[in-house]
Amino acid sequence: MNWLKQLFGSDTEQPQTTEHDLHRAAAALMLEVARSDGNVDEAESQRLVEAVQQRWHLDPVEMADIVGELEERLNQATDLFEFTLPLREHWDPETRVSLIEDMWAIAAADGNVDPLEEHIIRRVNDLLYVSHGDYIRAKLKAVDS
Repeated sequence: MNWLKQLFGSDTEQPQTTEHDLHRAAAALMLEVARSDGNVDEAESQRLVEAVQQRWHLDPVEMADIVGELEERLNQATDLFEFTLPLREHWDPETRVSLIEDMWAIAAADGNVDPLEEHIIRRVNDLLYVSHGDYIRAKLKAVDS
């Protein structure tokens, strides 16, 4: 099943978005942070898997499926809007802030937050309509941990 087609649908049909689809979209955004600096460090990869398994209970086989499909989709995407729109429409503000926290934790996992990682998080933060104060709190929480 191509969950991305289900999540985003076509121009003529309204997609049926499930909670599981939203979790996969969030995983895609976290993956984009991990790969944005050109090097997915082992600590970043481990933190990504932990976050996804802890928050959304996606198993390792499903993660492999997601990563394979997302690599292609992320390479073709011109903007992250297509991943953030369903999350903004279906998630409450606290859940969106939790995603920003997870993204910061992935960026900080290797001990160095790259400017490209920070740029991706800022873009997602703005697209999710997360307040600047919550953005800063999430960053401080992840970087200080």
